[in-house]
Amino acid sequence: MIKFFRHIRKSLLEQNKMGRYFKYAIGEITLVMIGILLALQVNNWNEQQKKKTLKNEYVTSLINDFTKDTTQLNARLLRNNVRLDRIGTISDSIILSHKNNYKNIIELFSNAFSGVRITNVYNTNSFNLLISSGNIDLLDKNIRTELMELNRLQGFEQAVQDGNSEYLFKYLENIGLKYPHSFGRFSSGAIYKSLWDNTNTKDLPKDMISFLSQETYTINRYIELTNDVLKQTELVLKLLYQLND
Repeated sequence: MIKFFRHIRKSLLEQNKMGRYFKYAIGEITLVMIGILLALQVNNWNEQQKKKTLKNEYVTSLINDFTKDTTQLNARLLRNNVRLDRIGTISDSIILSHKNNYKNIIELFSNAFSGVRITNVYNTNSFNLLISSGNIDLLDKNIRTELMELNRLQGFEQAVQDGNSEYLFKYLENIGLKYPHSFGRFSSGAIYKSLWDNTNTKDLPKDMISFLSQETYTINRYIELTNDVLKQTELVLKLLYQLND
């Protein structure tokens, strides 16, 4: 094709047809420019399609992560609310028990502790990748703003509850050092009874109420902060789903 155009230019010059030569040259330059512009448009379209595909992949991943989070958070909120009811029942029983009825107090002690989760672990892989890759700009500004707010709330919840959990575990550790453990292979039978027979239980009701009060505070704080995270997660999910509509 290039040889063909070159042959035409040469032929026009040899025939001394300068007017036609310049017209042809301008036409040729115009065609080249049009070709370049078309190529740029095609390349730009391809880049936009790549960005759109990448954006959709991120949106799908974020939806999957936040859907898992909402399921997890709702389940943990339910368990912690059940635990609060249980703490209330145990506390009432301790208060209502006769001050010298330590056998009943020991039975309550054996059922006073639970392994509820009071901190959360979030699915942040997609969000972290979005940030580290610099692709956060693929999303609209309002979604970016809400995503960053969600990340802030998650970090705040974890920081607060890590401190509260550590404080609560110190309470539990002190009780474990003072009284026989109420779980494991020695949670019943002659050995367990013997341990309690040789334990000063004078402060047991007070220690239990103290621990349960601290656990109540820790759980209530967990519920408050987790509800904030859950509400923001649901908002972000709503915005992400709208992108797929």
